[in-house]
Amino acid sequence: MPALVLSSVYLVLGTGRFSLFGGWAFYVNVLYLTLSSLLFIHFKKSFWLYFVFFAFLCLYAPIGLLYGRINEAFVFAIWGTYGSEADEFSKTLPPQYLVYSALSAVLLLFFYFITPKFQLKGKKIISFFAIFAIVTALGQPLKIGTTSTFVKAIKFFKQSLDDVRLYTKTKIEPKWQIKSVNPNYKNFVVVIGESARRDYFEAYGYGVPNTPFLREINGTFVDGYTATGLNTILALKHVLNEGGDFDLNIVDLANLAGFETFWLSNQGKIGYYDTANTIVAKRAKMLYFLSDDESVAGKFDENLVKKVGEILSQKSEKNRVIFLHTIGSHPRACSRLKSQDYKNYADERTFWINCYAKSIAQSDGDLRALYEILESNRAKTGESFSVIYFSDHGLTHNYKKNPPELLVLENASKEHFAIPLIKFSSDSVGRKFVKNESFANYFPQNFAHWLGVETANFGEFSDIFSDGVQADTLGARNLVKNKNPDPAVDISKFYK
Repeated sequence: MPALVLSSVYLVLGTGRFSLFGGWAFYVNVLYLTLSSLLFIHFKKSFWLYFVFFAFLCLYAPIGLLYGRINEAFVFAIWGTYGSEADEFSKTLPPQYLVYSALSAVLLLFFYFITPKFQLKGKKIISFFAIFAIVTALGQPLKIGTTSTFVKAIKFFKQSLDDVRLYTKTKIEPKWQIKSVNPNYKNFVVVIGESARRDYFEAYGYGVPNTPFLREINGTFVDGYTATGLNTILALKHVLNEGGDFDLNIVDLANLAGFETFWLSNQGKIGYYDTANTIVAKRAKMLYFLSDDESVAGKFDENLVKKVGEILSQKSEKNRVIFLHTIGSHPRACSRLKSQDYKNYADERTFWINCYAKSIAQSDGDLRALYEILESNRAKTGESFSVIYFSDHGLTHNYKKNPPELLVLENASKEHFAIPLIKFSSDSVGRKFVKNESFANYFPQNFAHWLGVETANFGEFSDIFSDGVQADTLGARNLVKNKNPDPAVDISKFYK
């Protein structure tokens, strides 16, 4: 009995909803789960239905303890996860949580096999299951997080599976109405960063020298740009598609305006199913996934940058738009680093923070290499260029881990959505810093403006590169669940 109570405490906490002193709802959940376990171990066949529910809680508990309660964004991210990324995700889970989950499942099975079974018949067994079903169905109003977590998982999984099946069948019919095309540059490059918070960039005031290139390059730096999604799929949906409409995606906009389009990705792909992002990527005239290139040993973003050099070496009469979808600072950041110097870091308490800061330094180096390739090509051919860099979303500190790590958490902070937005060009003069409140869903119209494309599809132009406050039409501010400040951790004493 005490062992089952402890197991129930662990699994209730594993829903991500409760603290150890979570009020009456916490105790109701523990009582509900313990009594349910004690009752079902006395049944034969029906026990295994209950065990499915119990096993789900065991599987989710390590995730819930670390990341928070289940939500649509987390379940949908399953379809944007490929093999190596899934392996890295599993490594973020503390081993002791996995042990507790395994022990909980084994404990329930142990009691089932040693406990005599009830011989309930007729009205008694119907009454028992009726009471259990009613209590379970009332899980939401009674604040029974264990059952509502299970029900939501089924609901979100079905919804997300329906979505990705729909994406696979989606036939895009571009609705862009091009009025005029007057590009100011020959080559346009969009660099989509990953999981990078702007407060960890030296160029935005962070206290370690991790962006030497961005510290010196002429261009426009926006402080106030805000992501509109918790993870990559949700964050980029409105960046790549005007109003989230696939028929108004920015790759087709460039295609119809007469540009050559290239999509280079280090994000991997998931096989049969398309995500909202790969649907758009496939609209490019040339599509390249680094994960498919067996000739490249290290799957680092620098290899995407080198591919740009290959593209520019082929003469073209058309203007080009090149998209680089990088892996950037995706958790776990240490595995993103080409250099192994991070292993010599002196402070154990901020070990993962150091890797994160260095991953941004590595991205800075990739941007420098990109600039040098474009500038070298300009010197040889006279082809002008312009680059826009931004991140899809940021991360939130998880202080439940020791040492703390930056992750995608359900209880996301404001800083999670505060991302860098930088533009530099072959004719940039001086360094301009813009303080505004702008939102990523305004990117499509700014992308068109940057290319020199005028269409009939946009309303009044709202510039993400100028001062002011944009209307939060998607409710991005409501995505902030953790209202407490989540500032960057200062590691300047230890950083090398």
